[in-house]
Amino acid sequence: MSDFQHSCFDWSSAPEAAGGNCSKLTRNGTLKCFGGMNNLAALNHSGKLSRAQPALEMLLCGWPKDGFNHMKDLQKLPRLRSLTIEYSGFTEFKFDFPEMSELQTINISWTNLSYISSRTFKRVHPLKVLDLRWNQLIQLDGPLLLPRNFEQLYLAGNPWNCTRNFKWMLLQPEKGRLVVDRDELICTDRKYKERQMLLVMHYKLELKKQCQSHEDLRNCTCLMHHILPRTHIPLYTVNCSHMQFHRLPAFLPDNTTTLVINDNMISDINPLRDNPHYRHVVDMQLENNQVSNVDNLEDTYWLQNFRLLNLRGNNLRKLHVYALDNALDDNENANLLLLSRNPWHCTCKFGSRLRELLTKYKDIVRDAWNVTCTYMQEDEQRLAKVLSLSRQEMCNASLDSGPQIHPIDWLNGVLASLILLILGKLAYDYYYYKYYGRVPWIVMKMP
Repeated sequence: MSDFQHSCFDWSSAPEAAGGNCSKLTRNGTLKCFGGMNNLAALNHSGKLSRAQPALEMLLCGWPKDGFNHMKDLQKLPRLRSLTIEYSGFTEFKFDFPEMSELQTINISWTNLSYISSRTFKRVHPLKVLDLRWNQLIQLDGPLLLPRNFEQLYLAGNPWNCTRNFKWMLLQPEKGRLVVDRDELICTDRKYKERQMLLVMHYKLELKKQCQSHEDLRNCTCLMHHILPRTHIPLYTVNCSHMQFHRLPAFLPDNTTTLVINDNMISDINPLRDNPHYRHVVDMQLENNQVSNVDNLEDTYWLQNFRLLNLRGNNLRKLHVYALDNALDDNENANLLLLSRNPWHCTCKFGSRLRELLTKYKDIVRDAWNVTCTYMQEDEQRLAKVLSLSRQEMCNASLDSGPQIHPIDWLNGVLASLILLILGKLAYDYYYYKYYGRVPWIVMKMP
């Protein structure tokens, strides 16, 4: 690269900076321009930049405008071998670089350049080295179209957004190898901040490969939503919503922590209990499915460690309240549980317990006030919000229709009656024996 790479430092103090002019050509063929190149045409007209001169090296410091569009001026420098642009405010090139017969090195650094077309340098056929370090580039639309004999591309120091597509560095190794400092490219976006770009792209490719290799997931969307800071372990999200699934996928990529499978026809959630692929899944989005039973998750590792469980819009009528209460009480990770839009049926016992659960865990069951249930009142089925119902309203059916006696109460009544009968007979026999000397007849019959 150029020997005067950082010679633009403190460029504004140069005498030529006030007029945006270029200095006189040095003996070694270096042309320095400060804040513009307003006198370039005059220098060229004087013959100082003619073909008789040795190959030129041009240093342009502090380009003052948002766009760089002096491509025609560059064409007037046919012997230009090296171009360096530094400490400039321009954000893009207005046109692609023209054909330059001897231009081998382009160094554009410490500028506000934020966009480059893949075709910007396509016509510079002799180009061998392109240095784009320390600008404001956040993405490349694709691999740059560069000459066949191109050798080195430098991209470090830019605020790369790794949520964009840079997978070409791995998918097209012949292009990726040209990026000399590819191991130094660091992501600055919020999602992958301070992660190596190559590592992020590697994980994205691996995820895509795993999802496409299994029939269940081929139409699903697989995303990497985080990389753990210290261990650099990737965390994945799989979205299979609106896919007419009748069951949960049998396979999930390693380190999948979130499964979004809303608006399907799933009724069985047993894989959460016994499928090892679900061990790391902590967020389950099951909204608008046909789940009618979650009691199989009682005392399972998953229920005791989940973070989010969305069961809105399913077919749940009842559940084991005590089991869910114990799980939420022991689960420090539990952050969100959604239970509304289910056909809950509030009997006196279940409705009271469900209301207690919703009251106790309002911070977790954030749709608690929207959880409704049906209950019977005066032989009429009604719908109301669980938290607004009193125990008297839920148990009203048994109060209005008169006392309903449980079979065990019947048995207790019979046993009590027999005990009273026996005690009465015993008192009767004792009385007659004491005053009349008569013994009970059953004693007289005994041998």
